[in-house]
Amino acid sequence: MSGDGVIDEIKQRLDIAEVVGDYLQLKRAGTSLRACCPFHDEKTASFFVNPERQIYHCFGCGEGGDIFEFIQKMEGLEFPDALRLLAGKAGVKLQPGRGDDGQRSERRRLLEANALAAKLYHKLLLEDERASVAREYVERRALSASTVEDFLLGYSPDSWDATSKFLMSRGFSESELFRAGLSVKSDRGSGHYDRFRGRMMFPIRDVHGEVIGFTARVIPGADGRDPEGPKYVNTPQTVIYDKSRALYGINLAKQHIRREGLAVVVEGNMDVVSSHQAGVKNVVASSGTALTSEQLELFRRFTDRLVLSFDADSAGESAAKRGIDAVVAAGFSIRMLRLPPNAGKDPDDCVRKDVELWKRAIVDAEPYMSWYLNLASERTDFSNAESKRRAAAELLQEIAKIPNQVEQSHWISQMARMFSTPEVMLFEQLRRLGRSTSTRSQVQPSIATPVVLPARKERLDICTEYLLGLALVWPSLSKTVVGGLSGSELPVGLAELYSNYREFYTSIRSDGEKVPIFRSWLASRDKSVIARQAAILELQAEQEFGELPLESLQEETGKLIGEFKSLQISHRRQELVRAMSVAEKNGDLEKIKEIQRELGEMTA
Repeated sequence: MSGDGVIDEIKQRLDIAEVVGDYLQLKRAGTSLRACCPFHDEKTASFFVNPERQIYHCFGCGEGGDIFEFIQKMEGLEFPDALRLLAGKAGVKLQPGRGDDGQRSERRRLLEANALAAKLYHKLLLEDERASVAREYVERRALSASTVEDFLLGYSPDSWDATSKFLMSRGFSESELFRAGLSVKSDRGSGHYDRFRGRMMFPIRDVHGEVIGFTARVIPGADGRDPEGPKYVNTPQTVIYDKSRALYGINLAKQHIRREGLAVVVEGNMDVVSSHQAGVKNVVASSGTALTSEQLELFRRFTDRLVLSFDADSAGESAAKRGIDAVVAAGFSIRMLRLPPNAGKDPDDCVRKDVELWKRAIVDAEPYMSWYLNLASERTDFSNAESKRRAAAELLQEIAKIPNQVEQSHWISQMARMFSTPEVMLFEQLRRLGRSTSTRSQVQPSIATPVVLPARKERLDICTEYLLGLALVWPSLSKTVVGGLSGSELPVGLAELYSNYREFYTSIRSDGEKVPIFRSWLASRDKSVIARQAAILELQAEQEFGELPLESLQEETGKLIGEFKSLQISHRRQELVRAMSVAEKNGDLEKIKEIQRELGEMTA
């Protein structure tokens, strides 16, 4: 099947309303569906999906297109990745791409191995007698069946080769299991053994829901104590798993992050699971590491505002500090979350104790410099000069990294009160630090590209769009519209559509149902861009005039044509006045007479 054939097959199998409906809550609006646009902030829904034409369009920010463009924009994907994602949804098999057949095939095989392993672990947790200890752990954690299902939690059999034998019986080679990180080479010979044995399994999925790796947790005993051995075993670096690019729970959290405009970053997998179960779903885990530039680029698809909640131990604090530098340098807004003293040691404890405490802690998250100042306040002996010097030096190092002087001044003022030190002295210390320590100011922040709303349309453009839309949706109005616009200079961007429609209309000369025919006529001439433009104008006309009876539609069409002609005259008059000014400056008498003659004809 050709490339275009595959695209057409996917479009035939997938309904845009269902694809978009996986991301947005759509409500019926006439023949279309409506929602608040996910691509810009708005209070009144201006995002429409038209199932008949299989397109979407936002009349607020101008975004629009078909299912491929929606997935590309929503998921932050290039077209080949959007094609693969939608082909998977549609059940359409893609031919391997030229040049990278081996690499893609390898990646796909490893993903399939991980997916099957995750299903095995999940089934064992739910049904196998050997997983009773894991089910007891789930019960102690008060995890619901739906939560276990959503996160695909599982249990790895306490066996050296049970997982490998199962996967190899399904066609995977020993080498593939090793490359997927599911097995380990034996140091006693040439064989392999299962990496994950007798543990609670947390599949790590990418933004699209593909299982790329696992975190395997030792299962505590009934007394809550962990057995001997490492608490966690993780998938190593593989072709499909890179810890610096992964965020646990991102597949489930991404739309909530986009909706809330905020991502809460925690350390542990159970922090994420508990929070989601309690209804706070814009939460992901960084797996206890400082945030990386790759993870921040993933966040940027959905938000540029982060709240960091790292454990209050030295490792967590160190990770938080490293994360702050990366986050601020990348142009994100960042706040720090400190759990209340009575909330437990981590977000999981806090949620299980009282989810309202967790929600309040997110709302009360403090600016990162406040966090630094509070840490200094708690740890500094202000009666000791050396202790004050060290604390001040550390805080000034952080303030020096702030590129905005107003913000610097704010924190210097806060610091002066805390240290009972004149601001001028602190500013002098800050000046001495100079640019050498201004690492953040040296890093050019990769500021998230803001959504640029379309420029406000001229009324002439709006009238023209309405008229063309009316002709496209209600063919009985075509004669009036084509005649009304004939001989006029149309706004840029609409002239070609009108020219094509006039050619089509004059060649058919019938007031029958021409909308589908016009689309076919455009398709036969390879004019997909114009066809897309026509579909958007149809959608706009339906939203504006769809509830009017035919008599009222005819009346509206007449009014719009009158307004169109009046606006054209007004625009032309303004052009002539400007041209007259130029001609007078140049002393061009012939041009002046010509302009005066045309102005006279306008007022006659």
